[in-house]
Amino acid sequence: MQPQASKSDGGRFRRGPFVLICGALLAVGFAIAWSRPSPIEPVGFRFSDQPAPSFSGPLAVNDHLKRGKLLFSRDILAPESFVLDKQGRVYTGLGDGRVIRFDREFKSFDTILHTGEILHHQCGLASMEEKCGRPLGLHFHPSYDDLLYIADSYKGLLLGNVTSGQVKTLVDAHHPGEGILPMKLTNDVTVVSNGSVFFTDSSNKFDRASNRMEFLEGGGNGRLLHYDPFDRTVRVAVQGLHFANGIAVTPTGEHLLISETMRARILRYHLKGPHEGTVDVFVDNLPGLPDNIMPSSRGGYWVALAVVRIYGLLDTLASLPRLRNFIAKVSCSPSQLFPWQQHAVSGSLFLYCSPMFIISYLLQREGWGEG
Repeated sequence: MQPQASKSDGGRFRRGPFVLICGALLAVGFAIAWSRPSPIEPVGFRFSDQPAPSFSGPLAVNDHLKRGKLLFSRDILAPESFVLDKQGRVYTGLGDGRVIRFDREFKSFDTILHTGEILHHQCGLASMEEKCGRPLGLHFHPSYDDLLYIADSYKGLLLGNVTSGQVKTLVDAHHPGEGILPMKLTNDVTVVSNGSVFFTDSSNKFDRASNRMEFLEGGGNGRLLHYDPFDRTVRVAVQGLHFANGIAVTPTGEHLLISETMRARILRYHLKGPHEGTVDVFVDNLPGLPDNIMPSSRGGYWVALAVVRIYGLLDTLASLPRLRNFIAKVSCSPSQLFPWQQHAVSGSLFLYCSPMFIISYLLQREGWGEG
């Protein structure tokens, strides 16, 4: 009787060639990736001189947000900033380019306007954002109840009429002003007491679809810009910011707070006084990377964290520019792979076109999604 091969032997036999082929493909993939030009110029950095805060005491994990009610989860796509009108109605910008308004009971909503050139069923795809628009920060005009300032990621600073639905461009992202670099990622907007408008450009190098490259590079490509609605001029108030994100005026009106996402801190820009026009650190070493910021009724501030600094992965990557350079060489976004399928939603799949999928997975686990 001929001895029969065991199932385990057969399994090893079948796996052998597969492992060899995969190993060869991995080696070729790494070699090709290593030889590719890098889209970034990485620098080493640290979020803080201190280790990341532990999730204990006031930062202890809780389930308070689970007590909330999920609204319109299937009807709206990727809502970003929220703003209230004088009647107490909430407005928000969506991933398909629309700005919508909820009724006061949050039972329904209406489309108020859209910021893009088109509005059809493909709006919401990552590859369509530039045409469909991507409204992020919102802020009502202090003197006219129906006028809404809009920071559109691709279009720049806009002014929308919530009654007529008309939208006009105040600061074009491609041509913001003489001597000013184009804006790649207009993010948030606010208005100070004298009517001046401040808004953030998270990066003058990478747009929203490739905002992860801003972290991988680690350079300061972000800016705080000022728009004067009276003479319609634009100037750069602060440059060299590491992903300038949400902004808010302090209750006294003397300072402007800026979320500097890629440094896990909030900066303070002096609007008045002897230090007018300068910036310093308001709070640093946050437990995550700050996004939107808004004053609370208790005198503090609500700060949304886009990514939580857990496992130490982000802090480790920050100190390894060569590794981040390699990741950038071999990475690609969903819109590059499947432009007809991937939606521009927070937490969307981020694929690396190489064996670096493990690092990609860990980044995704930490919550690295939208800017």
